[in-house]
Amino acid sequence: MSRPAHPHAMAPHTPGRTRTAPPQMPSTWWSAPRIRNYLLFDATGIVYYLISFLAIGMVQALARGPESWEAVMTRLRHPAYIAFHVLCLVSVVFVAVRFFSLFPKAQPKAIGPIKPPPGPVIHAMLYVVWLGITAIMTAILAGVIF
Repeated sequence: MSRPAHPHAMAPHTPGRTRTAPPQMPSTWWSAPRIRNYLLFDATGIVYYLISFLAIGMVQALARGPESWEAVMTRLRHPAYIAFHVLCLVSVVFVAVRFFSLFPKAQPKAIGPIKPPPGPVIHAMLYVVWLGITAIMTAILAGVIF
């Protein structure tokens, strides 16, 4: 049988420095711009969660038949759904812009002898690719291509 270990068995031999007061949040914490950005970024997850339920409902309506699909399409013309889709668009753009701003910071300093381009060039390339893909997808969905 084993016996319980001494409560201070893993303690250091000499006591370390301790804080004199418990840590406290600054009084401006909730109004700081970085905190607002973090909270907005977190709130986009709620928007994605809600849009996933809408997508699942649309797939179920598609499986039930044409009448059910037409009912869903009629319901989606309501101004509340349009406003929600605008909110989804704003959420996606916000997350994409935030991701693009972090992307140059995550690049290695060099890959072999080649150094990456400066941050503004990387930003420009990301936005050009994003706008190009958006234009192509819009043309496909509008029936211009294919």
